[in-house]
Amino acid sequence: MSPVPNSAEFQLRPSFNYLCARLGLAIAAAALIALLPLLIWAKVAALLGLGLAVLWLLVDYRGQCAELLILLDASEDRWRLLPVSEGRGRGSQQSEAEELRMAATQFVTGYLVIAYFKRPQRQTIVRVLPRDSLSTPQHRLLRKLLIQRVANRSRT
Repeated sequence: MSPVPNSAEFQLRPSFNYLCARLGLAIAAAALIALLPLLIWAKVAALLGLGLAVLWLLVDYRGQCAELLILLDASEDRWRLLPVSEGRGRGSQQSEAEELRMAATQFVTGYLVIAYFKRPQRQTIVRVLPRDSLSTPQHRLLRKLLIQRVANRSRT
């Protein structure tokens, strides 16, 4: 395994694949509701509720902005998450920067990384990062960093 750097930057962008997976789940739920032997008013109410959930998914996806995830120091496990303003007036980058620590467990596969971060106030931030939310070299580097982190923790 090639050596991993002590610091790195990752450009996170909204994932179209993640949106498609969530919409596919909603379509499967709608088909299940339509096929279940329910009263017609119950089916209509459930499908309307599901339609509102899908609308919320689409609005949420359009409202997402890109983020910059910075590994400040791998040895101290210090990270920073910055929103990348795209001229939409979402505030300055410096005022919304958050200092984070990586949580104890992560989910890492070739196509998907689920990263859990802890804020100083003990709140958890979760980032679901399919392969299309990062460039291929950045996704590979993030996977290496997380796997290396687990390997280093198991040695101590």
